[in-house]
Amino acid sequence: MLRCTYQGSSPMETWTLVVRSFLITGCVFVAFGGRVGEADSSELKAGAAVRVVNPTKPAATIGHRVMKLFTNVYCDIRVQALVLEDASGSRLVWLGYDFCVPPWAVVDRIKWLIHQQHGIPAEAVCINASHTHSTPPLSLWEAADDEHFDAEYADFVARQAVAMVGDALGRLVPAKLSYVEDTCRLGINRRLGPPGKIRFGPNPTGAVDRRVQAIAVRSASDGKLLSVVVKYVAHPVTVIGVGLGSDYPGYMRRLVEKRHPGTVVVFLQGCCGNVDSQVGSRPKNLLKNSVGWGHEKAVAALKTDRPLRKLAESFGGELAEGVHRALKKPGIPITGPIESKYAVINLPLQKIPAEKYEAAAARSDRFSDKWGKMFGDMLKRGEKIPETWPYRIQAFRLGGGPHPFTLVALDGEVFCEYGLNIGRMLQPAVTIVLGYSNGVVTYLPTAKGLDEGGYEANAYRFFRLPGPYTKEVEQIVLEAAVELARPKP
Repeated sequence: MLRCTYQGSSPMETWTLVVRSFLITGCVFVAFGGRVGEADSSELKAGAAVRVVNPTKPAATIGHRVMKLFTNVYCDIRVQALVLEDASGSRLVWLGYDFCVPPWAVVDRIKWLIHQQHGIPAEAVCINASHTHSTPPLSLWEAADDEHFDAEYADFVARQAVAMVGDALGRLVPAKLSYVEDTCRLGINRRLGPPGKIRFGPNPTGAVDRRVQAIAVRSASDGKLLSVVVKYVAHPVTVIGVGLGSDYPGYMRRLVEKRHPGTVVVFLQGCCGNVDSQVGSRPKNLLKNSVGWGHEKAVAALKTDRPLRKLAESFGGELAEGVHRALKKPGIPITGPIESKYAVINLPLQKIPAEKYEAAAARSDRFSDKWGKMFGDMLKRGEKIPETWPYRIQAFRLGGGPHPFTLVALDGEVFCEYGLNIGRMLQPAVTIVLGYSNGVVTYLPTAKGLDEGGYEANAYRFFRLPGPYTKEVEQIVLEAAVELARPKP
């Protein structure tokens, strides 16, 4: 079933199968529950691994509808993971991979294969996309053109991800973990203008999260750095239309791993739905010419790919320096036991009049016309348009007492305010909040963002939702995430 969804042959077929896959997989998550938090011991084992998944054939990138096929890889495309095991044998997987907006069916298939081959329950596996725009689509649903989807490559990525988890399991050793933090000026809010006229542009007064949040994993026997999990909040959209690669996260990983040979760096993307990247030491130059935003005008102005690649390398260097500073700090210990939780909630949608579907269907635009036709045809068949849409939330808690470590993983392109607010609401727990996890349903703006409008508030069409969220979704998601992550009395 998952395999069929993965290789769906039409947008309508893909949408239908994704929903079916989601419902079936949701049942699997429930069936796989249990065996969490049973051990009293705080000891943990850790293993980390990485595999490179560069395409071997010409491939298109998903970002900004670039239609050209590329053979050059400017920075390796990877899958990487940290696996943890507590004294009771409960395990978790934090898996980062260099792709943009994989739908539920893609990540569900990987989770299903991990369970089949390695016995780790789906609710204990978090798959987080870096959201780089310069990697190929992993499903027909994501592709700007049907011919851009390479089913063989997508299958290769899935199987490499599963095998890589096996690599990490084979390296499990007693480990000491600590949470460390620093800052990096890479991220900047990208929503500029008054309500109703929001456009892409650097907004120095907008919400942003510039924390470099990291987990240092060291061998319990000799203190060697085995892995670093790095979470940051900024769109990787620097290199557009000039090649395949992992953008600034890839360059950051390369630099940190060079300084610490044998270490595996796992990058996890935060809530960057409204945050792009800037050159941290030169924000005034960015405000002047907007270079670094991945816009076509930036590519045209720079003429060649080298300045864009150098810019992404500069971004990666800025973040790597933040990681290096963080690793020098003593940090906060992270211990067992491990508890993994998973929930699906329904978010309310605004109702769209039938005329809007009809108008969109008449347009010659791959995304708008397919969206309009999909839901317009449903109305013609007498089917009811969904009034809510499923949304996935995952939570991990490590350690007990008043100061546990918590990781919350949210579906979709989430505005950075969600991460900041969830962290505050879960204090005194140390908390990392991710977006782009376990599939990407659409943008998740705040209530204010929905009121203001702009691209993110209206991108639901590109993600094939029948309508935009209502303003109530912000409070619903915040309360559900905190409830899932907070320890029960």
